[in-house]
Amino acid sequence: MSVHIGYLPTSGHGDGHMELRHFRYFVAVAEYGGFTRAAARLHVSQPTLSQQIRDLERQVGTPLLVRDPSGTRLTPAGAAFYERIRGVLHAVDDAASTARYVAGLREGKLRVGVALPMPREIHLTVLTAFAEAYAEVQVSPRQLGLVDFDRPLIHGEIDVALMFMPVDPERLAWEPVLDEPRGLAVSTGHDLWDVDAVHFTDVLGQAFAPAHAEVPARAVRWWTMDEQRNDEPPRYRGAPGATPEEMLLSVRLNRVVCPAPYNYRDTALPTGLRMIELTGLPPATVVAARRREDRGGLAEAFCSLAARTVRGLARSAPGKVPASSDLGDLRA
Repeated sequence: MSVHIGYLPTSGHGDGHMELRHFRYFVAVAEYGGFTRAAARLHVSQPTLSQQIRDLERQVGTPLLVRDPSGTRLTPAGAAFYERIRGVLHAVDDAASTARYVAGLREGKLRVGVALPMPREIHLTVLTAFAEAYAEVQVSPRQLGLVDFDRPLIHGEIDVALMFMPVDPERLAWEPVLDEPRGLAVSTGHDLWDVDAVHFTDVLGQAFAPAHAEVPARAVRWWTMDEQRNDEPPRYRGAPGATPEEMLLSVRLNRVVCPAPYNYRDTALPTGLRMIELTGLPPATVVAARRREDRGGLAEAFCSLAARTVRGLARSAPGKVPASSDLGDLRA
């Protein structure tokens, strides 16, 4: 028996408008063969993805996907729609890329955002490799703060970014660079102080350090594991923090916990704090991100080089940052 997904019969097509995000979400479900894998790849929740597909089907006026015991598949109408929408997305991305190229994207400048601290200081390795491969390009680095997150990239203030997921799946494209375990900051005297690792299910009921309202909600929900609580936020205690330092201070003062990349254990944590490993969850992924429309230029070249360079680093010496003289064969 097959069950139609998301199509609500209406007297006509929907009153809204089809947007590029609808097309990108639909293509992801079609190509990944289901909502679970597509939602994970897009870094959105399954309810959000399902709603977007329902909205799209209302606009089209016919079911595009069906679910049966073997999984999710395209209807005949969905297959025809898929073939045409892939062409539409390619044309949109290509047009935007061409416009930026003509406007001078490759005029010898690249603005790079970096969310510190990076695991194993991989940003230094990547920036060194890029500077050697593109000696004529002026690289302008910028540190990205907790409140910044991916906004400077989305708004065109920088061209690329090295940062942790989840970034905006609708407006940004990225290359996975490195996976890092998730961690949890705890303070002396806390129940978890003496453990080295804790399963996430044992943390969901803890009080968390709150983030400032300007920190993107998408990132906050992911790090505080809202989806693992059926999209419910955690208990918060203390004043909201707008920087990593403020969040860690809240952990110390309010006896709360704060999820973060596990590599924070290698930084100078405030006295009375330690980082323990948070297990049972997918890792935190560092990506080299760019705007989706910036294809074929320096931004895409940087992202590709970043991924190749760190993969080479992992093959050659796990846990060690090589000297710049060791990077030549990694850029091929």
